[in-house]
This record gives sequence, C-alpha cells and structure tokens, in this order.
Amino acid sequence: MSRQPSPKNVPAPENDPDDAVRQVFRAAGLRVTPQRLALLHLLREASGFLSAEQLYTLTQKSGERLSLATVYRALALFKQLGLVEGRVVGEQDREEFRYRFHSEQYTLTCKRCGAVVTVSSEIVEEFRRELHARLGVTVLSAHTCFVGYCARCLDEMAAQDETGDAQ
Repeated sequence: MSRQPSPKNVPAPENDPDDAVRQVFRAAGLRVTPQRLALLHLLREASGFLSAEQLYTLTQKSGERLSLATVYRALALFKQLGLVEGRVVGEQDREEFRYRFHSEQYTLTCKRCGAVVTVSSEIVEEFRRELHARLGVTVLSAHTCFVGYCARCLDEMAAQDETGDAQ
C-alpha cells in the first residue's frame, strides 16, 4: 500500500514546480506520467477553477490525447495527493478543480511595531482538521489575517508592566 502524503507535507516549489510534483508522486510510490504532468500544467496555468470537461477540452486543444475518464481519474488522484483542491458548484453537484498553491504563507502583523511574523502553515492545517472534526466542514482555502503582538513587543510590554508594578 502506498503512503499518501497529506497536503501539509506537500513541498513548496522552489524554482521548478514539477520537482515538487515529482516529490509528491515519489513519496506516494506513484509514477509521474507525461499525461499527468500535462494536466497539472494546464491547471497551474488556469486562472481559476476548471471542471473535468473544461480540462478535457483544453487537453484536446493543446494536442494531448487523453480520454475524459483519464482526466477524471487523474483529478481524483491529484486531489488525494493534495495537488489540487476542488469545489462543488451548481445544482448538479459538479466539481471544479484548481491547482493548489503549496507556497501558502500566513503571517501575523504586530499591532505595536508593525513587524510581520511568519505563522507555520502546519498551524493552519491543524485548524482545518479541527474544523472538519468538530463541524464536519472542509476548508478549501484560507484567507487569514492574524493581528496581535510579536514576541519582542510582548517581552517589552511585560517588562513595562513589571516596572510599573514595582513603582
């Protein structure tokens, strides 16, 4: 049985996004076929969500010869591997997909000094899992704005409180 990486384990692409894709497939014990790469390239170049049928049409226009069934199977695999995210639209529950940007970054902006502190994406992934466990919902994307105090400002404010309490 192959090990399926969770989306939090999907590496961020450095220079070549295909390298990150190859790593995900290797970790799952799967081959990266030219057809799979072609589909991922089309999804990466798309400006939004695409249905399997739209993706199939794009493959035909680009000269790729894939069946619609192959597109559906590949999309299901990509979703399982965390390479794409899906959303259900319309009354017929049609699913659309888009390439998942693995370089999601979250930050906290300090109210006091304006410093921007990187927040680990693992924390946000844990929050997504917690939402699923408690509410039965699935978060497809997160647009999170953290505002608070950085560690330095917290230390300075604590020192000021101690100095103020001592007087």
